Amino acid sequence: MNAPGPHRRKLLARGTTLAVAFGLWFTPVPEGLTPPAWHLFAIFASAVLSVVLNAFPLLTAAMIAVAVSVLSGTVAPAKAFGGFANGSVLLVVIAFLVARGVVKSGLGRRLSYRVVGVFGRSTLGLAYSIFFTDAVIAPAFPSNTA
Repeated sequence: MNAPGPHRRKLLARGTTLAVAFGLWFTPVPEGLTPPAWHLFAIFASAVLSVVLNAFPLLTAAMIAVAVSVLSGTVAPAKAFGGFANGSVLLVVIAFLVARGVVKSGLGRRLSYRVVGVFGRSTLGLAYSIFFTDAVIAPAFPSNTA
């Protein structure tokens, strides 16, 4: 029997995730839990399963989970999106998005080739280029750990 292709595997993973989500959603609520709490568990478990099965990337699964929790009425929009109002969270999310864009577009590789081409005649020139690049970029970051 032939192994399924990557497209078929992804569809199978998404179907499995959807089946588990609906299965948990419509399962009777366990004793001691409220229906919104059980539905939130179903959404969270499905999001985790979708990442484990590679049905969706982590960011996509998280955004789908937040959207489903709001659209289903499980969580109020203010509560669901309240964490994104924190500046630190937005800084991290935007940093990841920019980094992903730089990697996918090849901008980082092109810039590094340009710097090596201009300053790469000696190791001292490369060291100075790293220092000056850091000096230009550093003021944009509020702390060293960011």
